[in-house]
Amino acid sequence: MATKSPTAPGEIYPVHVMDDNPANYCYVNWMMHFNDILDATKLNEALIKLLEIGDWKKLGGRLRRNKAGKLEIHALDSSNSEQKSVFFTHDTFDMTIEKHPVASRLPKETHSPSVQPLHDAEFRPLIARADLPTFNEMVEKDLPSISLHVTSFNNGTFVGLVWPHVLMDAIGAKDLLAAWSSVLSGQEENVPPVLGAKEDYLRKTDVGHDDNETPEEFGLEKHRLAGIGLVVFFVRFLWSKFWSSHRERKVVFIPRDAFAKMKTQAQEDVAETSQGVEDQPFISNSDVLTAWFTRAVALSERKSRQFTVLNLLNARFRVPVLVKSSGVFLGNMVLGTYSFLSSQLGSKSVGSIAREHRKQCAEQGTAKQIVCFLESLFRDVDSGGTPRLAFGEPWARVVAFNNLLKADVIRTVDFSAAVLRPGDVSEKRKNLPGTMLSYFNGDIDQSFKDLDIFVVLGQDHEENYWVLGCVFSRVWQKIEQELRSIEKGLR
Repeated sequence: MATKSPTAPGEIYPVHVMDDNPANYCYVNWMMHFNDILDATKLNEALIKLLEIGDWKKLGGRLRRNKAGKLEIHALDSSNSEQKSVFFTHDTFDMTIEKHPVASRLPKETHSPSVQPLHDAEFRPLIARADLPTFNEMVEKDLPSISLHVTSFNNGTFVGLVWPHVLMDAIGAKDLLAAWSSVLSGQEENVPPVLGAKEDYLRKTDVGHDDNETPEEFGLEKHRLAGIGLVVFFVRFLWSKFWSSHRERKVVFIPRDAFAKMKTQAQEDVAETSQGVEDQPFISNSDVLTAWFTRAVALSERKSRQFTVLNLLNARFRVPVLVKSSGVFLGNMVLGTYSFLSSQLGSKSVGSIAREHRKQCAEQGTAKQIVCFLESLFRDVDSGGTPRLAFGEPWARVVAFNNLLKADVIRTVDFSAAVLRPGDVSEKRKNLPGTMLSYFNGDIDQSFKDLDIFVVLGQDHEENYWVLGCVFSRVWQKIEQELRSIEKGLR
């Protein structure tokens, strides 16, 4: 259990290697939708209280650059009541969500599989205050890192949480939501201690190889892009960026029964290509979604081409010293697995793609291979360079997946202690008071607009799936076509 502790003036927290990366000089934000009217002041006070407990106060400090130009976090002086750990704003509308011109258009649950637009510029007022600074402005002006923006309606509440990516990844944010819920409900004893706030656990000596074992070679090394291959990759990337149409961000809603059909078909595909029961590999729900959306992208191509499927992978769940730790890590611990798929991808079944994807991820996702990846990354940084993360064929199309199923964000939050009154009192209500209906990941600073990416946001309280994508229009057309085929099969 973490305990409240006074902050010594001038206490400084380091920003670890995986955090202090230019790719993280952007915001991550979640816009959470509740069908209850929540007490915005209580939410803010509970979050502030959390950021006074133990090393949770690292999140409430100020990001500054030292004389060497490196980021560090200066904890707030607990004796200075004028300093705020959270930038809190609150808007109130005397109307229902359905009457509001913007809130009414947010993606929602549908009876059948659906694709719905998510225009970040339009929905930004529900995510953050209008004068939200850029990352660099936030550092230069010595502003709070975390922003909380609550929007209240007569029948619901939107809670927007914004933080710089250098503070934490999605799993760290999930742990923040859980601890915030505990403080709000008066259960501070359930707040776990923060580990690695000052010591970079990923660089601890006992994270590495066992001294009694022969070190493994880094399996991805032979696929690393370098020399002319890397030049070709970036030239092709720039060409696509300037000459292709812009990508569109939309949300895919997949009802539970539709996903069940999707998975059953994938398992039947695997069975048909297996030699026997023992040859049939396990394929997870994540594998099915990755394979299904990757195949849709391939089918949208005018000609066949190779694919590199990047799946973000979290070291928290792979490296034993991290898995066994009795606390939470709030930094960035995300690496990736790279599945290299042939140019015949579009003609293959979802099951066969899922099987190949599972095989390559299993090979790359062992604890030893994760350690090899980390060692490679740290060598690049320690030599004064940047992490080299391009793998695969230079002409392959890259599709990235960020799977947040394990975070289970929708079912993590319990803000029942802040409920002023229920917003949905109908018999059709499907969630408990103070729990979230849905959430969306907005791209406030457009940091991912040049990347084909799908974010599996997770399952809601009825086990329906929500997936956010950022791809070209022709891909969305193919996704809608494939979803209609699934819908026909359910009739």
